[in-house]
Amino acid sequence: MLFHLLLALAAVIIVGRLLGPIFRAIGQPPVIGEVIAGIALGPSLLGRVAPEVYRYILPPDIAPLLGSVAQLGVVTYMFLVGLELNPWEARRHLRSTVSTAVGAVVLPFAMGSLLAFHLYPRFSAPEVPFANFALFVGVAMSITAFPVLARILSDTGMSRRPIGVHALTCAAVNDIGAWCLLAVIVGVVHVTSSSVLVVGAFLVGAAIPHDSRLARALGGRFERLVIVALLPAFFAFTGMRTEIHLVSGWPEWTAVALIIAVATAGKFGGALLGARVAGLDWRTAAALGVLMNTRGLMELIVLNMGLDLGLISPQLYTMMVLMALATTVATTPALQLVLGQPRSRAVAAV
Repeated sequence: MLFHLLLALAAVIIVGRLLGPIFRAIGQPPVIGEVIAGIALGPSLLGRVAPEVYRYILPPDIAPLLGSVAQLGVVTYMFLVGLELNPWEARRHLRSTVSTAVGAVVLPFAMGSLLAFHLYPRFSAPEVPFANFALFVGVAMSITAFPVLARILSDTGMSRRPIGVHALTCAAVNDIGAWCLLAVIVGVVHVTSSSVLVVGAFLVGAAIPHDSRLARALGGRFERLVIVALLPAFFAFTGMRTEIHLVSGWPEWTAVALIIAVATAGKFGGALLGARVAGLDWRTAAALGVLMNTRGLMELIVLNMGLDLGLISPQLYTMMVLMALATTVATTPALQLVLGQPRSRAVAAV
């Protein structure tokens, strides 16, 4: 079992490292390559092209052990995300930050809850109460991937510019609100040790002052371990659970398109309206709307929690994984489109 675990981790790391530069070259964060590596090594691709190789790398009986390592990776990663948050930065632009963040949570949450009326009879288990299902879909639509957003802004040279700082502070406030909502839902549905540890690690990390010596020491010690050794287990585990062949007909692919459209409209529209209410100009407000639509790894963590709690089916889980990838991949090109200039000139302008 240990051999197969190490083999699975090595396979995800190698494929992710090969894909990372390709995605970086087209303006995408390398984490997209790592996520796709996990999916490619799972039943969606390798399991269909070379089932014997798939069963050798990821035999079914490795799932519990891989899930435990993945859970450890998620907990430590969420702790690091909490350390990275600096909600006090929002005081500099309190009105616009709060208005944008609230809009980026409330509107997608409302639209996701309404979408649940369409998804529930088609893709939910009958034993799941509709209220729990609708609340979870609403939260899943409200997530912004703070770490991936930070990486995108860094790669585009915008992390220290006004719009980049503003986007990060909005994402920080957004994530705090969304994860608090998720904590409430987890408590309503079913409190498990694993779900408490995902949520709890994030809140503990967020409680430690962002620029403190303790935060820097903990971040330096854990970051390399999490990125190199633990998160690949999560990507492999996510890949094992993502079965794209479950989305096979026009009704399913139409539902995927609808989920992506609602997720994008809710995030973009909510952040745009919130920024405009606070007095920001249309261009800045639209850029914030695009940036807040980044979901990435945080969305995958939420979706895995929903699958573990039985709130969503494997089919809907796969659909929403595709949504998380699509909205994250769309961020960089959409940002360049909104700014209306090539990336180098657009960065200089803002």
